Amino acid sequence: MDEKMKKIIFIVLGGFVLLFLFLFIISSCDKEMSIKNLEKMMVDNAKYYYKNHKEELPQNGNIKTVSLVELESLNIIDELETLEEGTTCSGMLTIENNNDYYLYSPSLNCTSNTETYKTEKLKDVLLKDLTTTGNGLYNINNEYYYRGDNVNNYVVFDGLLWRATKINNNNSIRLLEVTKRESVVWDDRYNSEIKYSSGINDFISNGLNSRIKDTLENIYNTEDVLSNDAKGFIKATNLCVGKRSLEETINDGTVECSSIIENQYIGLLQVNEYLIASLDTNCINTESTACENYNYLAEIQNPFWTITASTTRSDKVYRINGNIIESTASNTGMARMVINISENTNVTGKGTEKDPYIVSGLKSELKK
Repeated sequence: MDEKMKKIIFIVLGGFVLLFLFLFIISSCDKEMSIKNLEKMMVDNAKYYYKNHKEELPQNGNIKTVSLVELESLNIIDELETLEEGTTCSGMLTIENNNDYYLYSPSLNCTSNTETYKTEKLKDVLLKDLTTTGNGLYNINNEYYYRGDNVNNYVVFDGLLWRATKINNNNSIRLLEVTKRESVVWDDRYNSEIKYSSGINDFISNGLNSRIKDTLENIYNTEDVLSNDAKGFIKATNLCVGKRSLEETINDGTVECSSIIENQYIGLLQVNEYLIASLDTNCINTESTACENYNYLAEIQNPFWTITASTTRSDKVYRINGNIIESTASNTGMARMVINISENTNVTGKGTEKDPYIVSGLKSELKK
């Protein structure tokens, strides 16, 4: 056999070997990713199925759970035997109806020859930060508040950056948006008492929205900001719009919640939530400059509005700019959204600024 023929045979055999190695690597990767792919398949296929079987979806405010066995019987997922050999899984798909937006939340507990996998829920990973001293999550009257200036509570939700501020007593998780947005007035209507267009500090007055409430509703209803999929996560809550004085020292929320607006999906930070976030014992009321110490909320850049108005004058509202400022409503600040999302929220990540918790099933790339 001449040298030329040997060279051709060598090249052909080498090509086959490389092809075999490539296919082996791809196959191995598919097996390693099969469990996580199962979660995505559960959601994507269920959305397609229920699009054609809407009568089987839960009514508003209700939750439906479907086991893995049921998902197979409905042909929503393929045979579980397609997973890596030796893999066993238990779990279910939860479908939650929030104002006719649907949250599809898979839960899996799987073991294989090489790994153990369990779906992580945002509430559960936040509770790992539970503490009674230093930075972390504190149990205050059966709700859990983040306190301190070095807390791992960064969350990417639908491409926007947020901070988890608390776990509510109904197990929903409260998020404050920290993505930069345009500054707006809280209100700039003519104030008959002040005799100037300095605004009226009622969030709603005689059935009419303040400018800031109109702004929030516009943000919520703009799909470019919050997708319809994201709205499936957001739970209705009561907005606490009670007013407080500069000297008020009751910071447990009873002052703010002395007046409420029921069943709302979007709001702003309450003043007492800012005060609770500080670990400085000298943080007593809105006039305490010590409240900016050991307080992650004080580190948020650019002034932003709270939902809490002042009792001093009918055109005064509290704004955060490192500390709490009593400001005329016609001034400007950011309308940083506050929402409450379902406990059935899956995440990946560590909660740090560089590796935030990323809510599964939504846009994960941060919007600029």
